[in-house]
Amino acid sequence: MNLITNYPYISTIIIILILNFIIKKITRAKHSPLLKAFLFIMAIISQACSPFAGPVDKSISDSYYYSKSKNNICYSPMGNWFELGNTKINADVESFKVLGRDFGKDKNHLYFKTHIIDNEVDVSTFYVHKDNYICFDKDHVYLAVNYLPQDIQEESQGKKHLWKIAKANPNTFQKIDNDWSKDDKFYFYNYQPVNVDYNSFTIINSNFVKDKNNVYSLKSYKLLASTIDPATTKKINNRYIADKNNIYDFQEYQNGKMVDSLISIPYQNINNLTVLKDKFLLFDNKVVYDGVKIENADPASFEIIQFPYSKDKNNVFYHGDIIEKADPNTFSIFKTSFYSKDKNHVFVYGKLLKDADVATFGPVNKKHSLLYKDKNHTYRGDQIVENN
Repeated sequence: MNLITNYPYISTIIIILILNFIIKKITRAKHSPLLKAFLFIMAIISQACSPFAGPVDKSISDSYYYSKSKNNICYSPMGNWFELGNTKINADVESFKVLGRDFGKDKNHLYFKTHIIDNEVDVSTFYVHKDNYICFDKDHVYLAVNYLPQDIQEESQGKKHLWKIAKANPNTFQKIDNDWSKDDKFYFYNYQPVNVDYNSFTIINSNFVKDKNNVYSLKSYKLLASTIDPATTKKINNRYIADKNNIYDFQEYQNGKMVDSLISIPYQNINNLTVLKDKFLLFDNKVVYDGVKIENADPASFEIIQFPYSKDKNNVFYHGDIIEKADPNTFSIFKTSFYSKDKNHVFVYGKLLKDADVATFGPVNKKHSLLYKDKNHTYRGDQIVENN
């Protein structure tokens, strides 16, 4: 009784959940009507507790609100005041208007979130692009510092809130995609100008770009010049390119380590080149995975089962490595896909799971489970966690 008296909201929720469980059991329904009632009550409680009277202009921003009394402007990221906070801004309520998701202004100041940024831009000509991230004034193009990658944030200009995009012309600057933008004189890679021949510059794919002088590999925020022939370079897909001599793949990371590896794969004829799932290349009677030839793979019968599993008429492969003892004709994959089996064996992460009984091996329960068992053991990954 003390619980009900002292904590009426919590008590109501507990009672509704108990009744909901009972009704579901009796009616065998997937959803009880009380669930809708519960959600409705929670919505009312949430609205009653909200510190806001409403958004300033929800068509532009979901982060600027009028306070409950309508005497203050508040900034709350995405309106999630409960988790992300609610900060009052010393702004003039009558003249305040939102310019973008995180930008606003009144008759006195320009704001980024809760910060006054009058000293960072030309206030009279400042505006926010429709994508809410790029900003302009008559002289410069800007990006909010906390929208930048962490390593660039650390190099940003002092304690300012906006990062000035070097050499960008506000009259001609435009986004090309998530990584690239340009103006009338420069291309910008992740908002930094790059030293390329403007008139001949071409974005090939997500790994390579070129101009008349060079082909460049795309490292995060940098262009790495290569010896690839720009005159004969052509796109294979969004990952690979080829010139007159080789197929190329650029891998900035391998096994979690930065390697900046430009892989070249010689070819004789790529007219019949086949690309599978952006991972496998089939040409010149060989199969290449992640830039490395798979030894003993038969390209004529090679197929992807379910990545990272593939097979040919002789073998089954896991990330390009042969799964020893796996029979390609009876091989199958469990719902938890790091487990697989054939008629004789169970495999985990492409390796033989020793002593596992294939006839009784399966998930501990019918729903998705990371625990599997056979008649002898219970397994988590390649570890035995319990003897049955």
